Amino acid sequence: MSNLNAQQNKDSSNYYYNLIIKPNTSSDLTDAYIFFEEHKKQSLLKNDTLRAILDLRYMAVIQSKLGSPYDSENSVIQALNYLDGLHGADTLIEPRIGLYNQLGIIYRDFKDYAKALNYYNKVLNVAIDSMHIVNVLNNKANVYREQQKFDLAIQELRKVKNYFINKKDTLNAGRALDNLGFVQSKNNDPEALINLEKGLLFRTKVEHVIGILTSYIHIAEHYKKTGNKVEALNYSNKALELARLNHDSKSIEQALSIIIDLDGNEELQEYKKILDSIALDKQLQENKYAASKYEYNEYVKKAQQSELEKELQKRKTIIAQGVLLLLFIVAIFLYFLLKSRHKKQTLEQVYHTETRISKKVHDEVANDVYQVMNKLQSTNKNNDEVLDHLEHIYERTRDISRENQFIDLTQNFKENLSDMLLAYNDQNVNVITKGFQSIDWESISDLKKTAIYRVLQELMTNMKKHSQASVVVLTFKKTGSNIYINYSDNGVGTTLKKQNGLQNTENRIQSLKGTITFETKLNNGFKAMIKI
Repeated sequence: MSNLNAQQNKDSSNYYYNLIIKPNTSSDLTDAYIFFEEHKKQSLLKNDTLRAILDLRYMAVIQSKLGSPYDSENSVIQALNYLDGLHGADTLIEPRIGLYNQLGIIYRDFKDYAKALNYYNKVLNVAIDSMHIVNVLNNKANVYREQQKFDLAIQELRKVKNYFINKKDTLNAGRALDNLGFVQSKNNDPEALINLEKGLLFRTKVEHVIGILTSYIHIAEHYKKTGNKVEALNYSNKALELARLNHDSKSIEQALSIIIDLDGNEELQEYKKILDSIALDKQLQENKYAASKYEYNEYVKKAQQSELEKELQKRKTIIAQGVLLLLFIVAIFLYFLLKSRHKKQTLEQVYHTETRISKKVHDEVANDVYQVMNKLQSTNKNNDEVLDHLEHIYERTRDISRENQFIDLTQNFKENLSDMLLAYNDQNVNVITKGFQSIDWESISDLKKTAIYRVLQELMTNMKKHSQASVVVLTFKKTGSNIYINYSDNGVGTTLKKQNGLQNTENRIQSLKGTITFETKLNNGFKAMIKI
């Protein structure tokens, strides 16, 4: 029975996947999305993470086709997060390639070409299969074309063309030749028309209607660009006729656009420009609306994800209860062992904290008090000077108290940490934070929160007292379960000696199996890199 269900699921997945590739009705993409969203939930309940990742890939493609690039991006990021939690590099290359490639497509649509190229290059770094490589080279060429870096685009497309011709893959060779000729035409390359016509010939051999339409339009645009109005109209009309037969509205619009440009009617051309301008403005507004909607719905999505995780945890708990009897004796032993170890660590931490505070009070307060007492016994000192010293002692004591004040580790931690950092921002020092808002502070343990707060407080206090800095930059990043914090100021620097405060920061981070490294030179600022 289970084999029958598995076969039915496979057949259903193939059916809805084909709807993504070749939708026939306006509801096909929506139906496919509903199927894969539900399939993803079921896959997670079965702990089939790899299948859930594939479902998210399909969902991202659908969202992109439906004009929801932000939702598509979110689906890919979710899939990558699941992927990072899996093991077995050989089985994970294929899904990673698909996800990176989809991000490249998304960022190309955003016109964020640097990010698009970055993700395409990530594919090339892990791809082994030559088919994956040439597809990414073709995608990179499209980005270069939109950037008007035609020489780079031609360089990549030549590789793609040669690969498919050597493979005798007529369909893909036709596409590669057409793409190459199209870019060469924009670059005034004399080989442009030769490759465009070869591409059309290849596509005609395999009767690839959509490809033939694209070739007609590209050849028409080439002739329009080179001033051959007769041939431009000839191929435009061929494209228009074929597009109407296949009810391809996009190709009809492209063919008519070329014909209007060739007609020379100024009113028609002005009308076309206005329509293009309206369409562009509408697209920009839709993108802004999509971005706002995406941000507004983030809370709801997180809540839904939390509910799903609770359900998964509930099922795990039920399974764990089934074997609880077998593990009872071991669990009791581990409980007392861990409790004893935790108590020891806690006592050591308390001891170190109390020792530090005691030493600080002794070094910074007791000596000052002793000096004031001597001054009070001296007849040569006036009361005003004594009062000034007492005020100084008060300020020092207040600073020590503030450094050891209570930290709210609950829902206010994010605000408290932000307030503490910004408290050092004044007319002399500009404190800049990057990536702070991207950290999910609620998911971080109390021990890590405490360490992060105290270490950053120590660094900021040292800066205020000693560095003479005018700019401080704090960069936050979370990768997997690790948090990376980089501190940098433009102060006078120092000869590095890890004593007192800096030694305390190192002890705190190392107690949580993290690392902190310092970099400083005289007159060359101070840096600290934290991983926890």
